[in-house]
Amino acid sequence: MRGLETGDREQGTGGRKSVALGLLALLLAGCRPAAPDQEFAAGVALLAKGDVAGGQARLEAALERKPEAPFAAEAHNWLGLANWELGQTAEAIVHFEGASKLDPAAFAPVYNLGCLCLEQGDMSRGIPLLRRAADLDPNDVQALLRIGDWTTRNGRWDLARRMYFEVQKREAQNAAALTGLGRVALLENNLPQAETFFMQALENRKDYPPALYNLGVLHAQTEGHGQQANEYFRQYLQAAPKGARAAAASDRIGGRAIEQTSFQAQASTQPKMTAGVLWTQAREALDGGDRDEAYVKTLRALELARGGGDSAQTGEILKRALEVFGDRVPVLLEAGEHEMRQSRPQEAQALLLRAQALEPGNPMVLLDLARASSTLEEYDTTVISLRQLVQVEPGNADALWELAATYGEKLGMTGKGVGAYRDFERLFPADPRAAEVPAKIQALEADAQPLPPLP
Repeated sequence: MRGLETGDREQGTGGRKSVALGLLALLLAGCRPAAPDQEFAAGVALLAKGDVAGGQARLEAALERKPEAPFAAEAHNWLGLANWELGQTAEAIVHFEGASKLDPAAFAPVYNLGCLCLEQGDMSRGIPLLRRAADLDPNDVQALLRIGDWTTRNGRWDLARRMYFEVQKREAQNAAALTGLGRVALLENNLPQAETFFMQALENRKDYPPALYNLGVLHAQTEGHGQQANEYFRQYLQAAPKGARAAAASDRIGGRAIEQTSFQAQASTQPKMTAGVLWTQAREALDGGDRDEAYVKTLRALELARGGGDSAQTGEILKRALEVFGDRVPVLLEAGEHEMRQSRPQEAQALLLRAQALEPGNPMVLLDLARASSTLEEYDTTVISLRQLVQVEPGNADALWELAATYGEKLGMTGKGVGAYRDFERLFPADPRAAEVPAKIQALEADAQPLPPLP
């Protein structure tokens, strides 16, 4: 179901599920009413067969009869997945939250809720939930990879890069993380770095389809490398003949020019109309007294308007959304970023300061606030925001890099700048910017003004 977490992991409930499914035949053949645990097992079995409505009904019946049963947390997670599949997102959220309350250490409901929030466009809630899921299971990397994929597709490449580096700390040879770093480099038009990452992914996982396909894309963008591009596309088709990009790879080999969309947000063909319809629905929900539904549709409308590149429509929706949801950090963050894209840093800073007052430790707010303040040359505010961000997210390489640059190159604080750069080199040796540190330090020390002689 949606490729999300059911809770049946090696360290989780796989054994219990096998036993439960083994009881299903007895359950269906019996004359007496099924016991709650048998009802639960039957519901899981029906979901596994694709009968979502039937499985949902059996799980609800099991919980109604025994809400405090040992299977209750797992049942709530399954119900969340079923509700989501049926488009009942509000109910899905309730069940995922219920599962997490019953079992605070469970990875699956936190992960699923984070994914659902991202699907709704609520990154301010979705990303922290996925980070929390990653903390619940230090050996798991799928939550970090999910953040990396979403932020890559939505143009937040600094955050995506940070997630992929964090995956590498857990699994140094993870091919998906290496390919993710390559995709970000490719989007930034750093072709040599992108090729290095893709080749490293193939060294660690031979014939890894995403790396092969993106190497084809990379060489297709390089003049005179058409033959190499076609060879990588052929290798991709051998490894994944029915893969997601098989048709595009075949067309490329045939000489057809294909727009690269393998890691971009798939915007609607009519984003303006769709965003407008969603915004109308949001206002109707608000008029009907359903503020939560209106909020969800507002976020989705903003996401589609922004993804469609319609800055005028985005600004109009934001103007009205701020009147209604000016106390919600995701709306303030979206508005601040919109103002930055429109080269209005003063307005952006004011909105981001409001967001920070509501959520002082929100990392996305802190990073955007630092950048808006830097654009305004208010470097004291920049430093304060970046220092707080480094404390909130010790693994945030971008924050430390920008802090070092602000200290050394903007404020002329050579000692602090050198210290921050050395911390960066020590903490993030795999980051390509680590190679720049010696030259940065040398330049800072060369520009430092000597102290006046003692009288």
